[in-house]
Amino acid sequence: WGPNGHSVKSMECTTTKVRKNIDSLAQTYSGCVQATEQQKWLQENPTPEGFHQLTLTPTLFWYDNTHICDTAFYRDFVFDPKNKMVVKGGFVEEKLSPVIVKSAERLGLAQGHGKFGSYILDDHSGMFFTGHLDGGAYLTAEDKKKLFSKKKT
Repeated sequence: WGPNGHSVKSMECTTTKVRKNIDSLAQTYSGCVQATEQQKWLQENPTPEGFHQLTLTPTLFWYDNTHICDTAFYRDFVFDPKNKMVVKGGFVEEKLSPVIVKSAERLGLAQGHGKFGSYILDDHSGMFFTGHLDGGAYLTAEDKKKLFSKKKT
């Protein structure tokens, strides 16, 4: 993991198209503000041997895939009827994401985003994204069959 890690290079890809997309994403990431600012920060604040610095990057979207959240946050904020954000049983991503965007536009990122606390964990490996683990967005039906048959064995 991390900027000098091998996790991205050693990922198994079902097609050359997927491999090219992953390599392109990692290359693009290395020149983005997040990566360059992290490198500057690390020069001034080196991490001890055997450790790696992670970053929480604010996102203006609520992702319901694997995440850590205090249940009180859902009960007392997301589903609280007086906030009128999401009714119980409602689709949180669909309802909450536009509210986060409007709040950040109105109050600025720090204040408008802060009450929502939605972040992506960035290990600075170049794989800075969210997506479905089954490759829903880019695998063909045949590729999915192959992938899932490997998992069962």
